[in-house]
Amino acid sequence: MDAASLFVCITLFASLNYERVLSATLTFSLNDGNEIPAVALGTSLGHLPDGTRVLPVNHSLANAVQWALEAGYRHIDTATLYRVEDEVGLGVRNFLNASENNRQDIYITTKLWNDAHEREEVIPALIRSLEELQLDYVDLYLMHYPMAYKKDGSISLTDYLVTWKGMEDAYNLNLTKSIGVSNFNISQMQRLWDHSDIKPAVLQIEVNPTITQDELIEWCRDHDVIVMAYSPFGAILGRKQDAPPPRADHPRLQTIATKYNKTVPQILLRYLLDRKMVAIPRSTNKERIKQNIDILDFSLTGEEVMELSRFNQNYRLRTPAKWYPHPYFPFEKRNLTNNEIQEIIAHSIED
Repeated sequence: MDAASLFVCITLFASLNYERVLSATLTFSLNDGNEIPAVALGTSLGHLPDGTRVLPVNHSLANAVQWALEAGYRHIDTATLYRVEDEVGLGVRNFLNASENNRQDIYITTKLWNDAHEREEVIPALIRSLEELQLDYVDLYLMHYPMAYKKDGSISLTDYLVTWKGMEDAYNLNLTKSIGVSNFNISQMQRLWDHSDIKPAVLQIEVNPTITQDELIEWCRDHDVIVMAYSPFGAILGRKQDAPPPRADHPRLQTIATKYNKTVPQILLRYLLDRKMVAIPRSTNKERIKQNIDILDFSLTGEEVMELSRFNQNYRLRTPAKWYPHPYFPFEKRNLTNNEIQEIIAHSIED
């Protein structure tokens, strides 16, 4: 074999091996015996400045879901709140129709919204989600918040322990393979753990280098609960003026990215995987979607993970002040007057 042929063979082998790395699905084991893929496409499209939820146009989200699955994602994260479950289902079906994969190859997470927290409301809410998704079951069903609200938006005092009984009902009916919660604090997690027949398998919370959540994550590790991390980039890639450093051009972030021939967003996602958390990057850009899954062929060192964690400022991207009055509000509260809170509530169009 001449040198040119050898080079072609080596290049082809490297390319095939690289594709194998990308398509390999890194998973974490749940405490119920199931496996959860470690990178999920987030499907919330966010809000406009006036609080109106952004909705997809021309099946933009369905396309994003299909692109993600084609790029090697095997986990899609959605919620009733996002009002896109129909688009998620369409994207999944389009992918399955064009590939040799089947439903069992794809992991779907969705969430119960705050206005369906009575025990008898949980299963009907999940069935509505399944109808939107056009699926027979989801892989993971999460209680989106510990706070219950009535359909008219007023506070309900329904205990999240009551809601959890409905989550257990859904699990026992095989409408979901796993159940968990989102946006619970450590005392709420402990109380739920102490009073549940089926233990939560997952906690979804905001995690990135500027909000490392060390104590809560340590509790989860001690109780074999997997953490899913939303807002994985925090304000590092954003333009929020009040956000603490770093930004994407920080010298240390740039140095680590250069070392691994990766982008800063890829380093931030790998940081979560190396802390044994599921990362949930959001994007509807095809190339960015591909980049966000191209993080399975390297690992950060323990020192690099610790170094990134030193940026911690316990900074939350969004703490909805309109929910401050709820007795189960899970986060720390900013110092606002009642009049300021009422002003926020008056101008909160959705959620």
